[in-house]
Amino acid sequence: MEKRLTFDPLALSANLRRSADCIHFVKDAERRYVTANIRLAAFFGSTDVSEILGRRTSDFFDDSIVARYDRLDREISEGRTLIDRFDCTYDHTGRARWYLYARTKHHDPARPCVRGISYPLPEFTHSDRVYRRLATATDTIAASLDEPVSMPDLADRADCSVAQIERDFARVLGESPKQYRSRLRVQCAMDGIRQGRAFTDIAHDSGYSEHSALSRAFKAATGLTPKEFRATLS
Repeated sequence: MEKRLTFDPLALSANLRRSADCIHFVKDAERRYVTANIRLAAFFGSTDVSEILGRRTSDFFDDSIVARYDRLDREISEGRTLIDRFDCTYDHTGRARWYLYARTKHHDPARPCVRGISYPLPEFTHSDRVYRRLATATDTIAASLDEPVSMPDLADRADCSVAQIERDFARVLGESPKQYRSRLRVQCAMDGIRQGRAFTDIAHDSGYSEHSALSRAFKAATGLTPKEFRATLS
């Protein structure tokens, strides 16, 4: 894994490498947009970012999408970071498109916020099918970090062959399912450290057999040991 800046909760997100092409936003505890970029404004059909600020997702989406995003925001507010997950949603024209998104808890000096970053995925022949397979596969991996899912089982859940899901990961994410899971495990550990949890508990929940295994993987990804990372937070 490539070493990243560890002060950013989204340090291991692939979206940070293409940040200039992403939608960016920050929501406050009442789910109102307090920061946004022009790409989010364009997504909602505006050329003026100020028209987005102070408004909520419910001002732009129907109830089913609002409920889905509210569940995500509540999950993030509890301290979980989500990186490189797939979402299909529609813009102001009603056009559906796939996005690779990441979200994290972001602390404002006055109030807790949710920060989001979404990359519009390129469209190609059968791209919808590919992204649906990857959405299933990445959700499956993320839900079982403490116990690896076998490649045949992962492919079965995505309704394709092992070779196909490996090609999908390589084509879209530039890595194997195993490498993707490794990034998520380190990110999970970063969340646990930020929450002040014990290293042994963090290692278990992130799928490491012991603290030393966590330490080796964490340092390979971030350049710091878990203990050194915790020290930077203080």
